[in-house]
Amino acid sequence: MKHDHDTIVILDFGAINSQGAAKIVRNLGVYCEVLPSSAQAEKVKALSPKAIILQRGAECGEATLGKEPAVDPATYGVPVLDLVDKGFDGGAIDAFIASAGMKRDWTTEAFIEEAIADIKEKVGDKRVLLAMSGGVDSSVCAVLVHRAVGKQLTCVFVDHGLMRKGEPAEVCRVFRDQFGIDLVHVDGEARFLGALKGVTDPERKRKIIGETFIRVFEEEARKAGEPDYLVQGTIYPDIIESGLDGGKQVKSHHNVGGLPDTIDFKGLVEPVKYLFKDEVRRVALALGLPKSIAMRQPFPGPGLGVRCIGELTKEKLDILRDADHIFRKAMADDGLDAQASQYFAILTANRSVGVKADARTYGYTVALRAVKTSDFMTAKFVHLPMEFLEKVSAEITANVSQVNRVVYDITSKPPATIEWE
Repeated sequence: MKHDHDTIVILDFGAINSQGAAKIVRNLGVYCEVLPSSAQAEKVKALSPKAIILQRGAECGEATLGKEPAVDPATYGVPVLDLVDKGFDGGAIDAFIASAGMKRDWTTEAFIEEAIADIKEKVGDKRVLLAMSGGVDSSVCAVLVHRAVGKQLTCVFVDHGLMRKGEPAEVCRVFRDQFGIDLVHVDGEARFLGALKGVTDPERKRKIIGETFIRVFEEEARKAGEPDYLVQGTIYPDIIESGLDGGKQVKSHHNVGGLPDTIDFKGLVEPVKYLFKDEVRRVALALGLPKSIAMRQPFPGPGLGVRCIGELTKEKLDILRDADHIFRKAMADDGLDAQASQYFAILTANRSVGVKADARTYGYTVALRAVKTSDFMTAKFVHLPMEFLEKVSAEITANVSQVNRVVYDITSKPPATIEWE
């Protein structure tokens, strides 16, 4: 993805905010890549860096200030900034970039142009398959690949019946109608719920959902004639984290999780593998994707399957969809969505006695969750106004017939996780 951009290599010693430093460099208009401090000289030289940043600090309690990189940065003959992971801001990095005389030409528009050229060169006249989730990563990949190779792309959208209210229709409308992409919509709700019948353990639910998705996608790949290339929505944090934590090559390709070897692809196309999430969102908006997709909240692969506690049924999922839609709409309408990194409803397994229209009810309890986080490793619950929570509770219990109680989760991570299952 380098092309002709001046590049900074960040040698990471395990600092807690190595990605943060890289984001600052990118936002200042300079391309950069992150390598572990153990990287060998040939790996650094391959990127032809115009400057190097040493990102030190402590991670998991391990002091790194006394450590040295595997190769002395002075041997590369470029400016070096030794950045301590304590309280730095963009000022020091900005001044360093200026003193090194680097071009600030890393822009959204440049990325789009170069990504399309790269896809054209790699794919040629071959056919391409993409698993569409409706998330921002796969959506950006779909539009970029379509701009590059047009009708050579087929997108398969497996609707497992576990998406939020209105999302399947939006995916079909945006990609078929707005962008003219060949989209295969697989209605798999009955199949998925049949496989999940009677299952309450969250790990078993996850495995069944994942395995069923693989089988459905495998079948659709065969119907599509088993195209030569598979598009994958890998983004840069995935590569950084797996590379540094697992000791693997930072730039190595990653297989699609769980895809069986029986689907024979010539290779992967990973258009956004060197972008951070905020960069992917900017590209999405520049490509004309609606804000509802470009700024879409992180959503678990099993979808509502891990936000509906206990056995999954269409009735329970529809209840959760309605309650979740009311909560998310209210957050946006009241301008509170900017305060949260993620917010959603959970249908708990608890049922309780209540009163509606002067009659006894025995309904579900819905929990609301809103958290703020920078890395999703830790998170704080959002202090939503009590008047707002009261309004949302009244709207949910009035409009979702089988819910008679609403609670708000005020637990941070840790000790809790962001999701309930």
